[in-house]
Amino acid sequence: MRFFHLLVLAVTLTSSGLLAQPAPASKAKAAPAKKPRIVKMFMRDGLRFEPPRLVAEPGEQIVVEIENNDSTDQTHNFVLLRPGTRDAVVQAGLALAEKGPALEYVPPSADVLVHSRLLAAEGSGSIAFTVPTTPGIYPYVCTFPGHGMIMYGALYAGVTPPPIEKDPNIPPMVAQGAVAGGGQRPFAQRIFMPDAGPAAVAIALVGSQNVCWDAGQCRLRYAWQGSFIDASENWAGNGKILPIVPTKPWWRAPKDDFPLRFGAVDSAAPKVKFLGYAATTTGPVFHYRAGETEVYEHVLPAAGRPGIALRLQIPRAPGLVFYRAAADPNAQWTSSAGTWRDGVLTLTPAQAADVTLTLTSALCTP
Repeated sequence: MRFFHLLVLAVTLTSSGLLAQPAPASKAKAAPAKKPRIVKMFMRDGLRFEPPRLVAEPGEQIVVEIENNDSTDQTHNFVLLRPGTRDAVVQAGLALAEKGPALEYVPPSADVLVHSRLLAAEGSGSIAFTVPTTPGIYPYVCTFPGHGMIMYGALYAGVTPPPIEKDPNIPPMVAQGAVAGGGQRPFAQRIFMPDAGPAAVAIALVGSQNVCWDAGQCRLRYAWQGSFIDASENWAGNGKILPIVPTKPWWRAPKDDFPLRFGAVDSAAPKVKFLGYAATTTGPVFHYRAGETEVYEHVLPAAGRPGIALRLQIPRAPGLVFYRAAADPNAQWTSSAGTWRDGVLTLTPAQAADVTLTLTSALCTP
């Protein structure tokens, strides 16, 4: 089964993806058909589904009633997928390019079980379908360009979901109850950013400092002071128009240079894997793995002076830890522990367990 253009559509799926065949006629009096369960689904500001996950029984009949309540005038769809296929389908949707609008940005794929049509702001629709009979975690996602890396959720069919704050199948920001771009600092927004990878996070800190953190490379990319990003054209378009950073960054990281090294300062950069982040009242805490070492990186305002700070927590450092800071005539790095030499901070394992690095600049104003 490929895909369907729907506003209101009844679809029956089996675990093989084929239409279920009617049961043979019986002389016994048939039991009355069970009414499908109605589920409300909302598309909200910040590229998010509400609720971010659903729970159902295998073979259960469901009607998902969808409303696009995104006040930023974003267009969204709802696409239910086979387990483990979200990333592949999102990439296939991006690859549609100029063919995307005609297909409503839903790639022709056997991994697509059922989907809605594109819904403009204040639009609504519904989808009726039978939950696949094979227990599993079935992702749902918006495949509009630029949305799929952020806007997704999960249908748990015959599977008990974990506590929502620990659920790896929903966006980390949603799991922590944070609303992106809510206007009340601090907040974080998963969005494509200039001079960063496709998994960037724009962060508005308490005060007037803002940073771009790259989840693909697990590091800071740049910092600027003043207003947050202007993403109006990005939201109104197809995601290809990048947000505007309103002021020139006062600090930029060197290109393609992960700052942490373990064991030796000149060792090769470790491979990194992003593990999510948590929202706090002072700024997000990013969790990632560098090689075999877990790192927590809390981005927050500098204490008592204009700038930013990184609270690094490496609870099981395998040996000496080195943080290679970029040389910048307008910026200065300091730290709560460790020894600096030629722009490199050396930390013992005990010091690396909890250390705060502060970055200030003469270009920042109070």
